[in-house]
Amino acid sequence: MYAMNNITAGKTCEQCGYDLTGLDPEGLCPECGAYRDAWSGKGIAGRGADQLRRGDWLVRLFKVLVLLFLAALSVGLGVMYWSKSGSYTPLVLTGMVSLLFVVSAVVAGVSLFRR
Repeated sequence: MYAMNNITAGKTCEQCGYDLTGLDPEGLCPECGAYRDAWSGKGIAGRGADQLRRGDWLVRLFKVLVLLFLAALSVGLGVMYWSKSGSYTPLVLTGMVSLLFVVSAVVAGVSLFRR
């Protein structure tokens, strides 16, 4: 028996308006050939498409915040070990690790402003 795909129910192609109900969540529109991805909302119009895009944006924002938190935690650990040992080695190493976290956060943050 044919099972209807619920993620595409009530959604249409953003390009031509073709009804995508029952089609695979990702692929090309059968009418105009435009790429569509119901999981991220790209190329999808209709009920719930904006909610999908907003949810994707919130997940990316959460990733950026976690990376910035890890950078701050790394710096804090470096300062803690530096104050106990007096050696700059832990401070330099944790500084380099936190720099990697910050660069990763910037790269992830750029995707927040792409459409």
